[in-house]
Amino acid sequence: AARAFDEIIEGDVKRVCLIDTLCDEKFEAVRVCEEFGKSLYALRLDTPSSRRGDFKKILEEVRWELDIRGFQDVKLMVSGGIDEEDILNLKDVANVFGIGTAISSARVLDFSLDIVEIEGRKIAKRGKMSGVKKVIRCKKCFDDKVVLQNVTASDYTCKNCGVKYEELFENYLKDGKLSRSLPAPSEIKKRVLSQLSLLKL
Repeated sequence: AARAFDEIIEGDVKRVCLIDTLCDEKFEAVRVCEEFGKSLYALRLDTPSSRRGDFKKILEEVRWELDIRGFQDVKLMVSGGIDEEDILNLKDVANVFGIGTAISSARVLDFSLDIVEIEGRKIAKRGKMSGVKKVIRCKKCFDDKVVLQNVTASDYTCKNCGVKYEELFENYLKDGKLSRSLPAPSEIKKRVLSQLSLLKL
């Protein structure tokens, strides 16, 4: 993707490459710098928090490997849940900060749209689980479990209460059209109230 971008987009547009999607940050950084050389403006590290360890140490390691190979001018950009404390901690080694959620003035619901499978091949970025998934639920205690899309919910038994799990989602659309009738508002209300009665507030 980076190579295609470099070939097509005008040269005055700065080149920034995301390097830690699938591989180790250090080795990806060196490989990308050797590929693009002087045309590269920055490397972006968006390492998920579950895989970071000490993020500053990772950045220092990447910076070292680039500097000893003559890539001192390539900047390091960091993103992914960065807040003011991270900026203070990383400012000595990072040059650019990608900030989003931390400066939102509205209530935030974080979610991501990740590639987890390509034409049947299970693949996902570091910190994410591969494969198309779904959520199944124990209707007695509301315990949810994430499983692969092609498994049968009833194959799983809830460890809390011994009840078989059920499919959580029901399809109502097919090819952009309703595939079955929607439940009446009174039925939806009854279902919601029955579920609320199970919650411990």
